[in-house]
Amino acid sequence: MEIKKIINEEILSHNERTPIFRFTGKAEKNPSFYKFQAHSNDYDVDITESDISVTWRVGFWLNDNGIENFTIDVESVQGTYHVELYDKQTDELSQENDRDISEVPWKFEIWEAPLEKGGALYITDISFDFETKVCTVDFTPNQY
Repeated sequence: MEIKKIINEEILSHNERTPIFRFTGKAEKNPSFYKFQAHSNDYDVDITESDISVTWRVGFWLNDNGIENFTIDVESVQGTYHVELYDKQTDELSQENDRDISEVPWKFEIWEAPLEKGGALYITDISFDFETKVCTVDFTPNQY
């Protein structure tokens, strides 16, 4: 019971904005990008590479019976993605630049994030929808 007391004291000593368990990592595969709009309809867009990481946290409450309200929240994304604009008529590369992913005010959605006994929980996939400004983060449990 001593560990439960220590964890509860730690939880009470932090406010809601300061999570106890915070992680920053990259997905196991390259992020997906959807509906990126070029500044002109004269171009096709291709996002060819990225270097993006996600900061996320795990929270839960303890009570006399165990753990409840296990939550996973994504706090932010950081890094860059490389945008190439191709002329629609000639199919030639017209412009390219690196953009900061955090320039967009993302809303974060998390699909399932199951954690099983003896397992691990990592980010496996990230997708960005520029039209809705929704970043979807998928967690998949890994068994050892």
